[in-house]
Parts: sequence; structure tokens; C-alpha cells
Amino acid sequence: MTSQTASKFDKATLLTQISAMLSRELRIPVEKLDPDALLTQFGLDSIGALTIAGELEDMVGMELPSTLLWDCRTIAELVTHIDKLVSPQPPAA
Repeated sequence: MTSQTASKFDKATLLTQISAMLSRELRIPVEKLDPDALLTQFGLDSIGALTIAGELEDMVGMELPSTLLWDCRTIAELVTHIDKLVSPQPPAA
């Protein structure tokens, strides 16, 4: 991962982009997507989860587990998880 990749994402940007992806996939207005609600409450199925995981891989430029949207059960959890992946890590002491 490059610092350029990491620097273009912050939690607010991730929330906006992930919410937009889910809104398109689930055909639900973005304003109806509660970041703390379970993704399954919105009707997310395995095909939709794989589609979103693929879009997220393209967005962040790294391979992500195909189970990502089942491991992270809410939009907020997903944002936090991806933020940790793309954030620069402090150098080892």
C-alpha cells in the first residue's frame, strides 16, 4: 500500500462511498441507510455482498476477503475495518 492510497480515504469519505455502493446495490436511498443497522436488515444477500466486496477492492486497491460484509455486520463496522486497512501504520519501534 502506498501513502497515496492511504491518504485519499478518511472515515467520512469511506462512509459516503460505501453508503453510495450499498444504496445502488440494494436500491435503497442513501439517507435510509443507518450506519449502525445490520446490513441484513437492508436485504443484503450473498451476491450483493460479493459485488460490494469487489467494488471495495477496486476502490482501495487491495484484496479483501470475500466474507468482508458478513464479518463487518454494519456500515459503521465496515468503515472502521477498511479505515484500519488503508491508514498508514506507525513505524515499528
